[in-house]
Amino acid sequence: MAYSELGFGGALRTAGPAAGVGGGVSESHLAPRRDKGLEDQVAFDVLLGDLNFDNCSSEDKLEQQHVLFTHYKDPCRMGPGEDKPWALGTLLDPSGLYDEEVSSPESLQKVMENEEGRKEYLVYPTSKNQCSSLKGRKIPLKGNGRRVDYILYSEEGLQQDWKVDVEEFSFITQLAGLTDHLPVAVRLAVATGEEEP
Repeated sequence: MAYSELGFGGALRTAGPAAGVGGGVSESHLAPRRDKGLEDQVAFDVLLGDLNFDNCSSEDKLEQQHVLFTHYKDPCRMGPGEDKPWALGTLLDPSGLYDEEVSSPESLQKVMENEEGRKEYLVYPTSKNQCSSLKGRKIPLKGNGRRVDYILYSEEGLQQDWKVDVEEFSFITQLAGLTDHLPVAVRLAVATGEEEP
């Protein structure tokens, strides 16, 4: 089994307005990029970025059904409108960004590991009957926060006997106080079909 950190040994793409995601993803963005004459063996294909929608908000139902999810796998997603129980939101409530409780990487990690702490500092999926800023409110919340930052991967176009597995998915707290996003990271394991000695 070969191991590779994200962006080393695979096809890495970022998503955002410059990549065309803001106005929709074209088929050219979904097709593996190949230059004529090159015989690279692609170990994995990754698309990542702030997609400006989450998988649980009622207003984002159209985006939750996007064709992108037929080509790329989201390790945090069970299906449209439902994330896996361990998945956290990646959008922090800007009104609490500089609070002492989340001002350092260590303190932000402690808050994110506590369900009640997360309710104070994450922005939660919206519905037509509630606002997204919930700091200090005690109302039932859907999911584990708005997850707008994605790392998606695809096995399309890989060698036929190769398999990609998510070895680790992480929520990063090192940028505490610098951004209202909780960065994410993934470690992929690529099985090439060859047995190791």
